[in-house]
Amino acid sequence: ASTSQAQAQAKRTDYSGVKIEMLNTKSEIEDQLEAAAKEWGGLTGATLNVYTIGSGAPSTEISARYAAGNAPALIMGDIQDIVTCVKSDYARDLKDQSWAKNGGLTYGYNKDGNLYSFPFCIEGRGLLYNKTAIEKTLGRDWDPSETKSMDDLKKLFDELVKGGMETPVALNQEDWSLGGHYLTLVYEQQGEKLEDGEKYIRALADGSEKIEDNARFKSLFDTFDLLMQYNSNKEDPLAADYASNAADLAEGDIAFWFNGNWAWAETSEYYEDGTELGIMPVPQNDADNHAQEWLAGSASKHVMVDTKNNDEKQQAAALDFLDWLANTKEGNQVLVNKCSLVPAFTNIKEQATNGFAKSIQQAASEGKLFPGILDYPGDQWSTLGASMQKYLGGKIDRAELAKEIDAYWAKQKLDPWN
Repeated sequence: ASTSQAQAQAKRTDYSGVKIEMLNTKSEIEDQLEAAAKEWGGLTGATLNVYTIGSGAPSTEISARYAAGNAPALIMGDIQDIVTCVKSDYARDLKDQSWAKNGGLTYGYNKDGNLYSFPFCIEGRGLLYNKTAIEKTLGRDWDPSETKSMDDLKKLFDELVKGGMETPVALNQEDWSLGGHYLTLVYEQQGEKLEDGEKYIRALADGSEKIEDNARFKSLFDTFDLLMQYNSNKEDPLAADYASNAADLAEGDIAFWFNGNWAWAETSEYYEDGTELGIMPVPQNDADNHAQEWLAGSASKHVMVDTKNNDEKQQAAALDFLDWLANTKEGNQVLVNKCSLVPAFTNIKEQATNGFAKSIQQAASEGKLFPGILDYPGDQWSTLGASMQKYLGGKIDRAELAKEIDAYWAKQKLDPWN
């Protein structure tokens, strides 16, 4: 493989004079992507301008660029952004690319026999833990596999409090964390297959299911109530500061943080070598469908190649950049070492570089990931994230939260599941 990788690096097509843009919606890797664009540009003569949006749903930015007639050649979005662009016939079919067979078809967006996205990374979420701090506080060994149920977690929290760790867990206040990452566990854990979750959100949309009657909703929100009770930000949960949560976990002031492997970007700034970190499933009492063993994870960011506002040459250059990331040692190092991502491609042998990513890489290789739903409406996490913020802030109770979730889904028109 190394010879063909070396050749791939050496013999890149000349794209001198070609200028393309890439929309980056992972703000934590802005510097790394800009450096990668320069490195690839040096090999091909092309100019790749990476522009990054920090917050807000990518869908707003993408529609604005199409409305203005200047969409970037490479668009990084959430899966639903790609789905929308494919419906409008803006995305290039990528199934002829060599990386398609190495994980592209598994994790990318497929529709009607075509492949429309380059899965940029696999991300997973759950409870981030600091094993070193837990063991130091308890004065004994601890393994995440011993904390499976909500009752186990409650016991552990009480033990940690007794050991002097007053508030063992941090919850974020951001809408994407609450609405996009915690609430969505309810849908994704309806079964082990993608279709289980897809069918469930359609049942919510057509009113044949109400979320308050769902066992998984009850189980996950019993746990959420427990997390709220021991939350390090509970005095003012909606003023929680993301960087402080990262520092608290890395420095061992708390033991757990509900988040995903992307949080390494912030956590690494406070990390001391030798601290054991990882990610475990959110403990809960309903153990059906591997809920206590599997993490939630899938390709979280997808890159598509635009065909509407970019000519053939620009599209070819865009494809070359993706090929460079997936198929050369230098490109692989950008994804794994520089961006600290878990790659979606089986040919990439680089090992994850931190405890969070290692947990996700291991779960992915063992097939222990709940797949992410494809058909979330673009405003799902912002709208229901606002409802979750009200719940976290004590403004509404669980019955009122369930009503807001039901009302949101009742307004959605979803295409029938394949």
